[in-house]
Amino acid sequence: MSVTPITSLQQFQALLNSKKLFVINFWANWRGPCRIQKIVFEKLAAQKDVNEKIEFFSVDIDEQSEIVQEVAVRTVPSYMVFKDGSKIDECTGTYVGKVETMIIQAAA
Repeated sequence: MSVTPITSLQQFQALLNSKKLFVINFWANWRGPCRIQKIVFEKLAAQKDVNEKIEFFSVDIDEQSEIVQEVAVRTVPSYMVFKDGSKIDECTGTYVGKVETMIIQAAA
């Protein structure tokens, strides 16, 4: 499975209403650590044992300021896990192990 870009507030709200389990990578192209973490996030999304249980999405913070405001992103990269329409976990920064652990635990 690949990472699906969220390109509108309506798409984000539809995801919340879907009650699915999903994780979002909030990133910015101008930020070097985001570009590196994006590769790690895509590798996680490709792992069959993980992607069968959780869906992967990304939000470019420069393109989707309404979503950024709605979930109060303060720094990038940031990762948020949602389930049943609510945020259940989040982490920020370039701590690869922390991001992987958060996603794997959510998918368990």
